[in-house]
Amino acid sequence: MSNMEQVALGINGKWKQDHAQNENYDLFLREHGMGWFLRKMIQWLKISPVEEYIVNGDQITYRNYANEHRPFEMTQTVGQPPITVFMENFGSLQVQTYWDEYGRLVTRTRKDVGEFIQTGRIDSKGMMELTILLPSGKRCRRVLKRV
Repeated sequence: MSNMEQVALGINGKWKQDHAQNENYDLFLREHGMGWFLRKMIQWLKISPVEEYIVNGDQITYRNYANEHRPFEMTQTVGQPPITVFMENFGSLQVQTYWDEYGRLVTRTRKDVGEFIQTGRIDSKGMMELTILLPSGKRCRRVLKRV
């Protein structure tokens, strides 16, 4: 099994953010256009909706359960041109996913404020580590654990 297949199978499932291990998360939310009050509430209350990844070959479906009655869902084909989606609190986004030369899954998200480039991996403890290059040039790190 290739590294790409291992990563793809490793992200399958439901995940929840581990706020204690995040780095620059407030900056990530701010650069997505979230206001001060909402950002502080998310951090103070440690709001972390369940995120789900379903991998089926080259198709990846992402679900975010921030609104449990109407979860956000998008399906992409790895290596295909960007798709346009609308995500509540984040607005309209162009999203493209592909494998880089190191076998990491890369997601490029473009919106009016610039481009966010996210690489993901499963660490030695089985946690999902997402490193995001923000439009400002700074980095954010999100860590998710299985639920």
